[in-house]
Amino acid sequence: MRASWMAAGVLLAASAAAAQERPRIEVGAEARKAVNVTVYNADLALVREVREVELPRGAAALRWQDVAALIRPETVHVGAPRPETPSFAVLEQNYKYDLLTPSRMMELYLERELRLVTVNERTGAERTETATLLSTEGFQYVYRTERGITFDHPGRVVFPEVPPNFVQRPTLEWLLDSRQAGRRAVEAAYITGGMGWNADYVLVLAANDAEADFTGWVTLRNNSGIGFTDAALQLVAGNVNIVHPPVDVDYDRIRDGRRSFLPPERQPPQFVEEGMFEYHLYTLQRKTDLADREQKQVELLDAENLAVQKKFRLEGNSYWYTSELGGPLEDLPVDVWIEFQNGEQNGMGMPLPAGVIRVYKADSNGAQQFIGEDRISHTPREERVKLRLGQAFDVRADRRQTDFEILTSTLWESAWEIKIRNHKDEPITVELREPMGGDWEVLSSSHEWFKETSSLAVFKVPVRPGEEAVVTYRVRSGY
Repeated sequence: MRASWMAAGVLLAASAAAAQERPRIEVGAEARKAVNVTVYNADLALVREVREVELPRGAAALRWQDVAALIRPETVHVGAPRPETPSFAVLEQNYKYDLLTPSRMMELYLERELRLVTVNERTGAERTETATLLSTEGFQYVYRTERGITFDHPGRVVFPEVPPNFVQRPTLEWLLDSRQAGRRAVEAAYITGGMGWNADYVLVLAANDAEADFTGWVTLRNNSGIGFTDAALQLVAGNVNIVHPPVDVDYDRIRDGRRSFLPPERQPPQFVEEGMFEYHLYTLQRKTDLADREQKQVELLDAENLAVQKKFRLEGNSYWYTSELGGPLEDLPVDVWIEFQNGEQNGMGMPLPAGVIRVYKADSNGAQQFIGEDRISHTPREERVKLRLGQAFDVRADRRQTDFEILTSTLWESAWEIKIRNHKDEPITVELREPMGGDWEVLSSSHEWFKETSSLAVFKVPVRPGEEAVVTYRVRSGY
């Protein structure tokens, strides 16, 4: 029995010695040969980079420095870049994030000896004494010296060495077994938080409100803790399901900046779009730099002379038809909308990622003025874009319930009068949109109407300049 224990001890000692003798290769960002960053909408990015590494034959520890501070280590993959055949095996992977900081150094020297240096302010002479660190609670350091126990030492602390488990920055480490020695390309891929993008759009209306120029911008934010130079950039638009780690990482966000809403000149498209699974992938047709703690904007698309439509809408409420209104509703605002088709016949056709569209129009002096904005969801090709910009200043409406009857406990009849006043110098058409719940039927109406959906009646009401149009109708509704 004693002999077997001795043999096991010899094997453990030999294994530890072998681990110490293994070569350790450190490779940083300076060894990058290529890097590709794919950014998702959900503050997430996939980083793929290739570095040139000199590997010995056999087992070696490869330290892959300069990785994102918000890396998700469980997502790391390492291998040979395609189409090369791997010439090494990955035996083990470690993520080292015990960073070299003063507070962490003090923690690791708990109950160990270090030196305290005090400077005489009058003479400048230094006095050094050996001390044992007893406590680091609350950053109040307690020491045992030859003169006794002390704390809040006024001098500086000198450590005899840096513990071997420290790293200067987050580092991946792999134990590799290489079949042959030599220089080769190694590719590592991982997912990191702290990177995201969104789309911002600018629509510049023509004087007639029937045409517009349209520009799309990609706004990128990098708060991942690392920058990338000369990177291939791809963006994924779509709702990708993410299983979040148990602990959320908090990081500083950069406040949105401002930019000019008119590009200096028309440029060829910088992004090429393609379908990928059930999402859309946008690839930048050149390399770019993604600095840490930076916001970057790149033009996504540019289109001229879009056909647009301006619409005026007055919205109702479904609950009005099941109860008696106490009095008239006066001076109701009328909403202004702009709509256009995202189709090739309209000079468009690229799927539009979700974002905010800001709309401008020139005043009498030619200066562009902001007239409203709205957010759109992901919009496929040949879909209609609808933007609610605000409320019309010169168009107002009054609504009055002229009759209300309870036919049964679940059936009602009501009559309505809506007056729409146009104070503009031009004729307009107002869409009177009346949502109605349950079973309903319009019994009589002064204007033509149509059923847009099972719960929405729409009246298109023309109103001449400086005049008033009056809409009356009677409806029966029930549940």
